[in-house]
Amino acid sequence: MAARFLERLKQGSILGDGGYVLELERRCLGSYKTHIPMAVLDHPEGVLELSREFAIAGSEVLQAMTWGVKEFDREAELNRTAVRVAREAAGPDRFVAGTLTAPPGGYHSVRQGGTLTDHDRQQLETFYARRIEQQMSVGVDLFMLESAYSVEMAIPAIRPMRAAGVPAVILMTFRESPYTLENYSAAEGAKRLEDAGADVVGLNCNRPFQTMLPLMREIRRAVSVPLCSQPVAYQLEPGEISSQGLTNPGLWTRIEPRLLTRFHYAEYALEAHRIGIDFIGACCGTLPYHVRAMAEALGKPTAMPDMDRGYQRDSEWRTRGI
Repeated sequence: MAARFLERLKQGSILGDGGYVLELERRCLGSYKTHIPMAVLDHPEGVLELSREFAIAGSEVLQAMTWGVKEFDREAELNRTAVRVAREAAGPDRFVAGTLTAPPGGYHSVRQGGTLTDHDRQQLETFYARRIEQQMSVGVDLFMLESAYSVEMAIPAIRPMRAAGVPAVILMTFRESPYTLENYSAAEGAKRLEDAGADVVGLNCNRPFQTMLPLMREIRRAVSVPLCSQPVAYQLEPGEISSQGLTNPGLWTRIEPRLLTRFHYAEYALEAHRIGIDFIGACCGTLPYHVRAMAEALGKPTAMPDMDRGYQRDSEWRTRGI
């Protein structure tokens, strides 16, 4: 399956899944206090159910719930269990993605205007390689590094991903500023990731599709590799760019009544397809019914159809909240 993922992208857009972390917290399977990824170990049946719901909706790639896993004594067990759960939900016909995030403390030197030393880069590569090995011991078809604020922090993940024999998907994230911590634009950052060996580049988190897709258009003009987008599912106030204003101060409670509709997500999927985004996914707040709308808008199969003739971008949408 690993070799087939990039070949499959050449045949047409492929559909990802939605957001796990906040949904597991909402379902009381994980908590901020006890570290949300612990849901994988404490309630694997609940994580499996959510993964299956995304599969039923039409997801062609299921991500292992390994986003944001901190370093602790059961880290390897958590990573391996998350992949097993995703693999069980995926069955033989879907791809399973291993998920990585950069260590939060590692952004400090870049944020202060400095650059990473060779030692820093080696430490980062070791950090990523350990988690890649943990997840590869069960077997994934691709790896995704998500929520990269820094290109320098992301590049050390590429070599161990490629060495594992699977495609490397590297996703940057932008809040209010359209620049990375190194002051690269989205297009320049994506080009640097492509030059460093990334197989797929793109964006995830923080922005809904309305403010993410303009950056994706710039990236599309800058790179030749496939693209991936994973926007959040929250409606912003006019003039806002990212969900940061809804989540600070405090946790995420202010975003709960701001969920985008399934019809917004159908619109997103169609627009992403027109831009030329190859791997159309989603991030925080995105639920299975959003993925189903994306599948139907793109003419993809879903095990639980919603509309007799799918989601069409016509006047009917205007009566449904678009």
